[in-house]
Amino acid sequence: MPVMSCQRNNKPGFKYGEDGHCYTYKEGDEASRKRAIAKAQKQGRAIALSKARAAGHKIPRRKK
Repeated sequence: MPVMSCQRNNKPGFKYGEDGHCYTYKEGDEASRKRAIAKAQKQGRAIALSKARAAGHKIPRRKK
């Protein structure tokens, strides 16, 4: 699923897929927009890893 545009509390944002969380940004602020896109992409990667682990793939967890 791709990153999609969305709105929350009348603010523009981005989310991953239809059901993802909407990460808003300040309209006209390019840095804020890029951060919102990056957060949505990170959410997408997390969803993909979670699905792969649930399917039985051996994916090592990241050490903190």
